[in-house]
Amino acid sequence: MSGSDADAQQGGHEDHGNQGGRQGQGDRGQGHTREPDGEGGRARSGRAAHGQRDDAGNRAAGAEEDLLGGDSDTDPSAKGGGATVGPGASHFARETRSVFLRGASTYVGGTINSVNFRFGETARGALLAGPLPDDELLRLRRRFISPPDYDDFKRQLRQEHLLVLCGQPGSGRMYTALSLLDDLGRGNVSRLDPRSDLTGLDAADDDSRIAKGHGYALEPADGRLPAELHLDRLRRLLADRESYAVLLSVPEPGDNGTGSGRARYERRHRPAAEDAVLDGHLEAELDGGPTEAREAARRMARDGRVREALGLEVLLPAEAARLAGLVARRVSDGLTEAELLAECRGFAAEQVRAWFAGGTGTETLPVLRDAAFRVSLAVFGGSSVNIAAEAAELLAWELAVTVDPERMPGRPVLGDGLAARLTSARATTETREQPVVAGKLIPVRTVRFRGAALAPAVLAHLWEHHHNMRGPVLRWLDSLCQDRREEVWIRAAVAAGELCRLDCAHTLGELLLPMAEADQARRGLFVATALQVVLEDAQAGDALRALVKTWSRSDRANLRWTAAVALSWGTATRSVGEALTALGGIGTWHDGRLRTVAAQGVAHLAAFATDREPLARIRSWLGDSRRQHQNLGLVATLRLADMRVESVWNPAEELGGRERWPLALAICATRPDLAADVAGLLWTALNTNRSYRAALDILAGWLRDCRGKAWEADVLRFLPLLVLEEEDRQRMAWLIAELSQDPDEPLEPEHAHRLLQAAQAGGTR
Repeated sequence: MSGSDADAQQGGHEDHGNQGGRQGQGDRGQGHTREPDGEGGRARSGRAAHGQRDDAGNRAAGAEEDLLGGDSDTDPSAKGGGATVGPGASHFARETRSVFLRGASTYVGGTINSVNFRFGETARGALLAGPLPDDELLRLRRRFISPPDYDDFKRQLRQEHLLVLCGQPGSGRMYTALSLLDDLGRGNVSRLDPRSDLTGLDAADDDSRIAKGHGYALEPADGRLPAELHLDRLRRLLADRESYAVLLSVPEPGDNGTGSGRARYERRHRPAAEDAVLDGHLEAELDGGPTEAREAARRMARDGRVREALGLEVLLPAEAARLAGLVARRVSDGLTEAELLAECRGFAAEQVRAWFAGGTGTETLPVLRDAAFRVSLAVFGGSSVNIAAEAAELLAWELAVTVDPERMPGRPVLGDGLAARLTSARATTETREQPVVAGKLIPVRTVRFRGAALAPAVLAHLWEHHHNMRGPVLRWLDSLCQDRREEVWIRAAVAAGELCRLDCAHTLGELLLPMAEADQARRGLFVATALQVVLEDAQAGDALRALVKTWSRSDRANLRWTAAVALSWGTATRSVGEALTALGGIGTWHDGRLRTVAAQGVAHLAAFATDREPLARIRSWLGDSRRQHQNLGLVATLRLADMRVESVWNPAEELGGRERWPLALAICATRPDLAADVAGLLWTALNTNRSYRAALDILAGWLRDCRGKAWEADVLRFLPLLVLEEEDRQRMAWLIAELSQDPDEPLEPEHAHRLLQAAQAGGTR
């Protein structure tokens, strides 16, 4: 049976005319106060003891319903009730906020001299080539680190005279190509103009003649290579001249690995190991220097501060070469430590700049889908692959209709490959436990960037450099707020907060203010969650605190409701006391219309604060002569007892490890000096008619659920604090007996005996 069934036998107490309350004897009595307003009666009469409710009981039940639930016809999804979220909500909020608290391996740094040699006029079919200077060839030979499959590449190039290397920019493709051509062409290596047209070459035309025994490298300007038909023809021309060519390509957006029509010539290019590239470049940079300097450089390149500043788990060859140059300058006193770390923090921004560089062909649907996937990863890094992928598709739709409003974009079904998309986004998947089913942890295949600096860099770059991305992204975040899954809308809210930090006025006006004024409760929760990212910002924090204060005094219920949720984090005011005062005003406004959400905020603050101020404020409300203040104190007490630590938005560090505990018990365990205060509040709720049944239900839940839990001993220590006199002892004994006789879930006799012993120990000192 539930504890509410006890209402028939164990009624609330009365204390007519006693507003100040009676203190019990000794330390156990601290904070115990009789019913705030004197309403109610002692144990029911004989017919009530047999389960029959009298009129007074019915009236008390009506008062209780008004206290706890308000209008039963209210839409539960609307503002007016509590800020109801599941047990995983605070987990997702904290995890996502933490994100924003901030190949072939070859030498890729440096540039090739722009010395070009013309072979005829620049008409169709002409080749414009630039020989690789001798000093660059020497540099290449000294620093080049062979990637995986290098020998296979060389074998294929020797046999076919043509090779297509497919890989991501920065992975060392060009220097792999140049090294292959140097090996086979004996130093006769040229780079072709990116605009070279390979489809019109003619062996009989002097303008397009390929030099004998020469090697050519080409990375097309638009990233497109000729079809295999034209590559076959190019191969024949190269073979006839005993020459070689290596062409570079990038995987098509969403490439599923089934081939691109160049299967005969194309090979996937993987970067070489980062350590090998880094050490090779450091050796070359410090060639001739003392051994101690080289060893110091190797250690510095792997130093935790440097790696943290980089924010990238694995460096591409180009990045490893760049880092080697910076570290070499540092050990040679060419850079200060601060300058080195500042340069390292720019690596992620450089990667993002390359991703969203724009240019010819960058607004086709496949390219937009790749861009959307990267933005989605910035928001949903650490969430399931399915959530991130689906959110990316929704954003891709927004981007596509922004580019071409006349066209309805579709989705590829079979022509979409996750592996290539992950590679292009420097992302990876991993199995992690997430509280996504009934708040319980289950294994989930998640996706994230391979670098903590990439997510904030993506959002910052879009907001600072691509104005026309703002509208689609904000509409996308707004639509994600409609998703019932907490993992979706909470992560979207945290991202909205990061965008608000980057441009407060714009994001507030276009997204957050309309949400704060809306009727739906989830929109208010979205706004409050977003604001937490910005409230501690040195530039915008004070302005947003003033905004929340204005909302808390507004004549619009929706704004007051949103303010109550924002105040519950403990960061929307300069002090906890100021937040409690604001919540008190919200909870007593218009006959307690917003009492529930305000009381929840008070419970959250009790977990956030490290002193007794929230408990003392609840006690002051219970002792207030005004009924709405009493009601707010009672509901705050019930929320404090009923809430679990895992549901707290911003718990104090000392509550860590007690996520499954009832909040009230966790506070008693970590702050023993507050145990009497907590017990006094719950004792008052148990002795007040309009809160008695709910309080007894919560207490019954504790007694039933604590068996075998880490907090069982804390329940046994807490029960005596609820017993001040014989009537309290009788009520506790009756409740334990009722739970023991429950036909469906009876308490185990041994457990019931321990509970009864603890209750009997109360009131004896």
